[in-house]
Amino acid sequence: MSTIIKTVKQYSYELDEEMLKELLFIANQYKNVKNYVYSRYSGINSILLLSKDRKIRDEWIKTKFYEQWKLPARYWKLALSEAFSNIKTNWSNTKNKVKDQVNRNSNLSNEDRHYINYILKFDNCYFKVLTNKELKTPKIFEDKNLNYKYLNNLIKRYTRRYKEKIPYAKTGRTFSIDTGLYSYTADGINITSTTKGKRLSIKLSDKNRYDHTMKVKIVAEKIQVHCPLRVKTKTNQNENILGIDKGYKYLFATSSEKLYGENLNQYLSKETERLTKVNSNRNKLYAKYLMHLENGNYEKAKLIKENNLGKKKYSKAKHRHDENIKSYINCCLNNLLEQEKPKEIVMEQLDFVSWDDRFPKSVKRKLSRWIKGYIRKRLEYKCSLNNMKCTYINPAYTSKVCNICGCFGTRNGDTFTCPKCGKLHSDINASKNILNRKTDKEINLYTPYKKVKEILLDREKIS
Repeated sequence: MSTIIKTVKQYSYELDEEMLKELLFIANQYKNVKNYVYSRYSGINSILLLSKDRKIRDEWIKTKFYEQWKLPARYWKLALSEAFSNIKTNWSNTKNKVKDQVNRNSNLSNEDRHYINYILKFDNCYFKVLTNKELKTPKIFEDKNLNYKYLNNLIKRYTRRYKEKIPYAKTGRTFSIDTGLYSYTADGINITSTTKGKRLSIKLSDKNRYDHTMKVKIVAEKIQVHCPLRVKTKTNQNENILGIDKGYKYLFATSSEKLYGENLNQYLSKETERLTKVNSNRNKLYAKYLMHLENGNYEKAKLIKENNLGKKKYSKAKHRHDENIKSYINCCLNNLLEQEKPKEIVMEQLDFVSWDDRFPKSVKRKLSRWIKGYIRKRLEYKCSLNNMKCTYINPAYTSKVCNICGCFGTRNGDTFTCPKCGKLHSDINASKNILNRKTDKEINLYTPYKKVKEILLDREKIS
């Protein structure tokens, strides 16, 4: 039976000011270590160094470079390792995006794609291409008549386009701890401090005990301890293949003509209205604060800043809303899986990256408050846990054609109007198109949207 990683959380009680200050210092310095590594080793010239983090760590020890962080060795070593791991992930994501674009490029032959994938596979070849260094043609391509100059330039162009930004953490409120940095007590956990031989004794709300490398997250005046555990996946003997469409008014619409998450709009609208009101009042107070500073009324300015412009309550309210949204999303997903009992879910990408044509500004402003990719990650996790397959399809025009006759129609809110079949629910219509797209032999995941439109228009003429 296969396994997946599940993160369990432990929660502390409210911490005193001194202990909170120490934890925030550790988190801030941990962040500084990571930010240094990000800025120093995220570039193209560092590609060949990504597998040498241990060598860099030894160099820091030899030159005592680590002393500037004022952290116990285990902390900065974990931060160094974590940063390098994230940089490797970013480069892996960049390569996957380049491969994806190469597959979509209809002007490339299979041999062209093979060459590009070969270069991406080996860091030394990839490095030479990106830095314009001489690259000897690999033996397996010596007898191929390929335009290497064009292909290498294509690799560089796609890399420039899809290379992720250098990571940078503005606020440090998390850090990792391994088994040498913590020990459990009868009622909580002891975490190593920056003072030699001293540990911070923190009470937890449960009696669970773990022995993994864990992440400590500081939330308001408390901490959360996140522990990754490997759990067995469940047995799935279902036969249902389900198409789902993401929405705004409803979280999901399914090809079985059911809707889930009908209160999503209400949650988002309520929070947006609250934030608009709060931010408006804060802006007025901030203007008064600046006016008092300009007029030399420093005491009044100080009072406004201390009593009206703090972020403690603001952050608490935002965190509470985000947690409510997460809870609601998970509840809806659990309900969907329980009701539909699928063995496979067919869907578009669910990270809400491309909204330009789909949602107006007012809707995008509300959706932008979501944690990026949260819905997609939770759905993928639940599919893995329940042994369900996730299939992604080409989303082009799934919301603009009728699932019954294939004709182009018009969408207005919840209503899709087909010139032949009349009115349908727009999200359910899209979910059925998504399911049908899975078995469409003419339209694959990489078919350009213009080509998709041509195919659909040809089918419309025939029907």
